[in-house]
Amino acid sequence: MKARATALSKRRTATPPTLAEQDGPDNAAETPTARAPQRSAPRAKPVRVTTDLAPQSYRALLAYCAEMAEDLGRAKVPHVEVIRALISELNANTELQATVRQAVTKQLSK
Repeated sequence: MKARATALSKRRTATPPTLAEQDGPDNAAETPTARAPQRSAPRAKPVRVTTDLAPQSYRALLAYCAEMAEDLGRAKVPHVEVIRALISELNANTELQATVRQAVTKQLSK
């Protein structure tokens, strides 16, 4: 799995060949400047993210969603909406960013 990720990473960071490299060594002297790298278009399609949760964490998430659904008078609040709201809040709230950074640092140091 790591080998595939490394290969994809190298592919993304590789610079495009110059015109001289594309044409071969015969034309290298004729085109001394390299072609400017093209910027890719911004991603328009949603990105799918999957994760594994501990059973206790998943139960807590479902309980939170059920409690919110009851408060909102709805039959159900999808847990994906809670996760999306958390990511949005994380992007906007610097205090939350610091709290999450501390939690992640703590988890990674175990």
